[in-house]
Amino acid sequence: MLWRPHRLRKNWQFQTIITKGKKLVNPSFVVFFLANNLNNCQFGISTPKKLLKKAVERNRYKRQVREMIISYLKKNQDSCQTNGNHSHNNFVVIIRYPYLDLDFATNQKNLHKLLISASQQKNGYRLENA
Repeated sequence: MLWRPHRLRKNWQFQTIITKGKKLVNPSFVVFFLANNLNNCQFGISTPKKLLKKAVERNRYKRQVREMIISYLKKNQDSCQTNGNHSHNNFVVIIRYPYLDLDFATNQKNLHKLLISASQQKNGYRLENA
């Protein structure tokens, strides 16, 4: 379970991040991210109805992505912990069609790469010392 302070729950939060945030794409995922003023990162997961018709399938893949995010947070604790030097981000992760064809480990690597590169960017530009 993703801890409560790390969750995005409201539709307006998703819409704000998607409209005002930056976007990173790979074959399995689209990740939108936007800086926040909080002491931690927040994540939201979206699975399109066009891609997965049944709610059972959408929830299954959301659970998988949630576990990938938890493993990312455990490996990169310093990037989403309370620290005055870090700017924290809100992330919206959207699953794409090739996600269904790849195995869990490959998808996890793809998502971790996107999240790491997103956390190394500030206002759309890569940080010099990161």
